[in-house]
Amino acid sequence: MAAITDINTLLGLLKDPAIDKTTNLYMITRKKENEAFIYKVFTAETHNEIAEQLNDIAISHLTKIQNQEKEFREYEIDDSSNEYVQFIAVNNVSAASNILDPIFSNNADEFTSDSETFINLWAYAVKIEMNDKKLVLFRKYSKGKVLKKGFRDAVLFKDGKFSKIEHDVFQIDENVDCFIWNEEIFISQHHYFEKIFSYEDQYEAKFGEALEAFKQFTYIDHESLEQYVQTDSAQKRKLAAIMKNGIYEKYGFSEVASTIEKYELGIEVNQQEQKVNIAPKDSRKFLKILNDDYLRSEVSKVRYESIAKRKGRR
Repeated sequence: MAAITDINTLLGLLKDPAIDKTTNLYMITRKKENEAFIYKVFTAETHNEIAEQLNDIAISHLTKIQNQEKEFREYEIDDSSNEYVQFIAVNNVSAASNILDPIFSNNADEFTSDSETFINLWAYAVKIEMNDKKLVLFRKYSKGKVLKKGFRDAVLFKDGKFSKIEHDVFQIDENVDCFIWNEEIFISQHHYFEKIFSYEDQYEAKFGEALEAFKQFTYIDHESLEQYVQTDSAQKRKLAAIMKNGIYEKYGFSEVASTIEKYELGIEVNQQEQKVNIAPKDSRKFLKILNDDYLRSEVSKVRYESIAKRKGRR
């Protein structure tokens, strides 16, 4: 599993001038067809000077992680912090193979500057091969970062002259949202990782699964909960976390009512009918109860709200 030693080893390989490196740039498009996202991967010849700059971006990103002594944590769908590096196995990200297969197999389509590609431009990737191993870096992209030839809002200055742009220009910055190494995805930008790999679809799918599972609890106002959650992606994310940890099964009416009282959550409880009445302002707090987000310090006895309930690793 991921650790800082992986970063140190990787940096050593990237910085070693004796190790031959082959670097290629890939453009990734995403298009929705029949309620499913279709990915396509394109590439073209990458000149040496561009390859060297891409290598430098990889080194810079990894060095930043190393210098900041970032903590490494397993990916949690309910934790969107970028204060540490999260990691997840490639096999646990369903869309990853659609993108990685043509990159790893050198079977990407030839890149062409057509309107279809620009409309659906979604991300770019950089593959660096060394010692029979592959590092792949990803960055979320958009067609707004492309200057089309002849673009009326930009001009080229060369040899003391302003002129129109004769070729398409792609902006590549120094940021890296996530990268793949040793069958794991290391995540620096949680939001963009989920965007690139359409990972948000996985917690959207948990919405119906969670509502079905909650039917065993007669104290829940199911109709109101569904109404308040179905249009809120943050609450759907919370539902995915609830289904993953499974602690919700231990929360019967008495446990929920007790938590509401002790943490002064202000959710209406009907003790006689053993019902929890959920108003629009209450649904997020109610889901936090089922996710076991309300905790008490064993030392100070102070009660807290927290989602960081697992140990980090270095």
